[in-house]
Amino acid sequence: MATVFVLANQKGGVGKTTSTYNLGVALADIGQKVLLLDLDPQGGLTYYAGFEPEDLGKTIYHCLVRNMPPQEILVVNEYGVDLLPANIDLSLAEFQLVNAPARERRITRIINEVRDHYDFVLIDSQPSLGLLTINALAAADEVIIPVSCEFLSIRGTRALLKLIAKVKGSLNSKLKIAGLLPTMFYTRTLHGREILALMHKEFPQLSVFPHTVARSIRFAESTRARAPIYEASL
Repeated sequence: MATVFVLANQKGGVGKTTSTYNLGVALADIGQKVLLLDLDPQGGLTYYAGFEPEDLGKTIYHCLVRNMPPQEILVVNEYGVDLLPANIDLSLAEFQLVNAPARERRITRIINEVRDHYDFVLIDSQPSLGLLTINALAAADEVIIPVSCEFLSIRGTRALLKLIAKVKGSLNSKLKIAGLLPTMFYTRTLHGREILALMHKEFPQLSVFPHTVARSIRFAESTRARAPIYEASL
């Protein structure tokens, strides 16, 4: 049965989608069966994986709102990673589910239908603290929090931690925080090192992953090429 990770941060532009995709491809490269779930209406993960979000007739929206089986929307990319895609239709889901029964557990139900077929499920959540993010947290075993090395990202992390505590208290008592993943790190600047130190100071109860994700044009190039970072770096 798969371990479910959600990569979450209410602030956009912290490397969440990039981290989700590259982690998924890396796991697939070592023989793990991986499912990616795009839970952002912008469809960034879907695009990165090699698909045009606006051209997809069936997406995670149809599973959430119309109870379509996830097997009917699943696509596989050239790197052998399975994907439940998203597009702008997903932006309607929070409104349409507002009075739906068990609306916070829709993603849990969807994942449970396919969970036995995978080693890992990685959810790319939208940059907000709304119903879709709550769904992702309710379905996950662990949370990875990408935090860009800038002050506003630290503030966003505080708000996310409050939401995680609420979800753990009411929806998912087994939810754990795997750690903070420092991203957009300038290795040669004092500011980057100061923010990294601030992460440890502000969140002493949390693990900070020892390897940082440096700010690099290679990530933009890999997104444009729809290829994992190790290929864009060649």
